[in-house]
Amino acid sequence: MRVLLLAGLLAGLLINHGRAAKCSSNLLIDDFSEFSSQTNSLGTRASDDDSMVKLTASDNSIIFTPEKMSYFYETLPCTQAAMSGYDAISFTMTAPKGASFMLEIQTRESCSAPILDSAWHTVGNFTGQEQTIVVPLESFKDANLEAITAFNWATWSKVCKKNQDCKLSNIQLTCGGS
Repeated sequence: MRVLLLAGLLAGLLINHGRAAKCSSNLLIDDFSEFSSQTNSLGTRASDDDSMVKLTASDNSIIFTPEKMSYFYETLPCTQAAMSGYDAISFTMTAPKGASFMLEIQTRESCSAPILDSAWHTVGNFTGQEQTIVVPLESFKDANLEAITAFNWATWSKVCKKNQDCKLSNIQLTCGGS
């Protein structure tokens, strides 16, 4: 009996070994409350490439007018998203009707690896009204979701750069099932 009890305990330990605690809530990347210091809610760098026609912060959001190749980026401490239970990036955005852009994820082979890899996802179907955008992390083909280091909002459609403002706020990694 004692041997069976010990074997059961050992099996339970082996099954749970290596599993990380799953998230219980979303991870706030940026609410733009620290925009003036070019840092996000994680304490890492958030800024643009200095090519925006306009970029200002107001009411926990940024308002910007991009050039075609302008980009805005959010860096993260190396994040093991899949293991932690995060399954998407979400943000609130207002963009002109018909606008689109490319959302880039930057990852590494591992958190200690020096070389960055990129994967891209097109975000579109904007209505001209405020929308919550949810991009599943698995939509970034071949991205290592165990070593995420940045997201970039880039490569804007013609509609976005006709001196019409875009607005971005509430950037989060969403917790699967929350």
